[in-house]
Parts: sequence; structure tokens; C-alpha cells
Amino acid sequence: MDISYLLSMPVVKIFIFLYIIGFIFIVIGYRNKAEILISPIKGFVIGALVNDETFIEDDNTSTEYTLQCLIGVISITVIWEVNG
Repeated sequence: MDISYLLSMPVVKIFIFLYIIGFIFIVIGYRNKAEILISPIKGFVIGALVNDETFIEDDNTSTEYTLQCLIGVISITVIWEVNG
């Protein structure tokens, strides 16, 4: 089996792309001093999620950011909060 054949398969390209996204999420987490969670999941999931949620409480505004990358049975989650 030739390596170029293996790399030309769409499934392999998806996994490589998700590993790159997961690495970028971890770098973003370190830069923002975020909570980084790497955990196993039950089942098999492929995808990525980016979310921000703004909370307003007694004239205080805070935004919580969530980055999540799911690669098979591994979940990489990055969470941080910005006040103001």
C-alpha cells in the first residue's frame, strides 16, 4: 500500500484536518489561559464547535467562549471567560 493512496482517502483528510483544528484550539487555550479538557467520549463523533455566550448580571458583562473538537472517541474542549 502506497502512502499517497492512503493520504488521498477523504476520511484520512478529515482526520488530519481535525487534528490540526484540535492543535490550534489547544494553542488558543494556552494563549488565553483557558481551561483545556481532553477526555474520552462514549461513541464516535467527528466535528468541531465554536460558541460564545454573553451573560449580563448587575451591570457586569462577561462572555464565555467554548471551542470543542471531536476526533473519534477523543474530545478536546477549551473554555475561557472574558469580563467587561
